[in-house]
Amino acid sequence: MNPTNPNPDHQPLRFEWDDWQEDALARGLDPDLTTLGRAVFREAIQHNWPRSLRAVCCEPTLNEMLLRAPETAKQFYEMMLATDGFRFAFVESETCSDMIELCNL
Repeated sequence: MNPTNPNPDHQPLRFEWDDWQEDALARGLDPDLTTLGRAVFREAIQHNWPRSLRAVCCEPTLNEMLLRAPETAKQFYEMMLATDGFRFAFVESETCSDMIELCNL
């Protein structure tokens, strides 16, 4: 028995976000963006974000946003992760309550 791999026949679970990341890398999407995309895809599903948010954080919209507007998509998806799908807003300024402004803090 190999102590680092006690069950050589074990296959780790694969999820749709893993498949998405593999496909995105194969299509030539930037590796940093695929890592971000996988994270937001996973969180949207596992944290049961509202349907409207899942629609933009999963396929096919995720692909379109990351391919057509990578910088805007990066800002948007980082904000989605930081706020857990707009569930929490981390306001650093007393005057800032607009979600778009929060992206620029």
